[in-house]
Amino acid sequence: MQAEVNSIKQRSKAGQAAVWQARLIMLAMINIAQLWILAATVEAALARHYSVLIPLVVSSGVCFIITLSIIRWWRPTSRKKTSSGYVRDKTE
Repeated sequence: MQAEVNSIKQRSKAGQAAVWQARLIMLAMINIAQLWILAATVEAALARHYSVLIPLVVSSGVCFIITLSIIRWWRPTSRKKTSSGYVRDKTE
C-alpha cells in the first residue's frame, strides 16, 4: 500500500514538473516573439511606415495578455480534485 502511495506521489510530482516546464517554454517563446515585434516596430518607426505600427502594437498587446493569462491561471491542478470537480477519496 505504501509503495502505491509513493508511486502516485512521484507521478504527481512528475506531472507538475511537466506543467511548469511547459509554462516556462511558452513564456520564453512569447518573450522571443515580443522581442521580434519590438524590433519590427522600431524599424517601421525609423523608416516612417506608420501604417504598420498599429498592428504591431496590437500584436504585442495580445502577447502580453497571453503571458498574463499563463502566469495567472495556467497551473497544475490539485491532487485532491478530479477533472469533474469531485474530491478524491484518499484510499484511491
